Amino acid sequence: MKIKFVITLLLFFGFWSNSYSEEFSLKNGDRISGQILNESDKTLLIKTEAMGEVSIDKGFLVVEKSEEKTSAAEDKLWSAEFSLGYNKSEGNTQNSQMVNSFYANRKTDHDEVTIKGRSSYSSTNKKMDAQSWRGMLRYAVSFDKKKWYKFYKLEGDHDRFAAVDYRLIPSGGIGYWFSDSEDWKVMVEAGLGLEHTRYNDGTDDNNEAVLIPRAFLEKKIFETATISQDITFYPSLEDTGRFRLRSETALTSPINDKISLRLSFIDEYDSLPAENAKKNDTKMLSSLVYSF
Repeated sequence: MKIKFVITLLLFFGFWSNSYSEEFSLKNGDRISGQILNESDKTLLIKTEAMGEVSIDKGFLVVEKSEEKTSAAEDKLWSAEFSLGYNKSEGNTQNSQMVNSFYANRKTDHDEVTIKGRSSYSSTNKKMDAQSWRGMLRYAVSFDKKKWYKFYKLEGDHDRFAAVDYRLIPSGGIGYWFSDSEDWKVMVEAGLGLEHTRYNDGTDDNNEAVLIPRAFLEKKIFETATISQDITFYPSLEDTGRFRLRSETALTSPINDKISLRLSFIDEYDSLPAENAKKNDTKMLSSLVYSF
């Protein structure tokens, strides 16, 4: 495996380079700078500046530790983060709020798996006034040079004080990446799903087909911090007056290479909520994020 890695590394950096800056380490301690001209099962033909063309037995090649570290970083497909936030105030009004979330993503050149979850709880004067959770499982497959993709998604959520015992939405659709660089990400997608909602206040269960357009953007600011906006719209295909909208704005600033501070503003709107539930629900959250 080490030899295959060396050959791959040399082919990528040596063959496509017009300079002689690449060094090939040998087991006897020597180093040769050059460019690969030809390769067989057992040997490499390297063009050097000092000695011309040199044939090297692959068995004499070694892998340096720095190259092994680079390979390990490149082979890391999964990334994940866990966040935890807790706010508490005392005085005339006692208020506490806790939120935690989990995010995991596995991305390759042709597909992507995303897992997300969040739960929140708050109380005022020792009386609970918010309890909710939300989860999502998403699988996307790229086509047309990574710009276009199709996706399959399952969403679920619960909000006790919006009278939602649980809501499930399986869906599928297509999306397009306008930009997917480290500094600037912009994506839009459109899906079609079936929404099933069970209420906890005696309201009849609701089943309806919904469109699911979504827009996402993320911009790096101040060199290290990022600001993001994720908006999802859920209009009913059966009742034009019924729709939901969910918007999340987040500012993330790293403290070190593992821990970041995140400020989030979440706005959820339901045009036809259950009885005694408000149409608009907003949350301002602050949390520490651990990435691994």
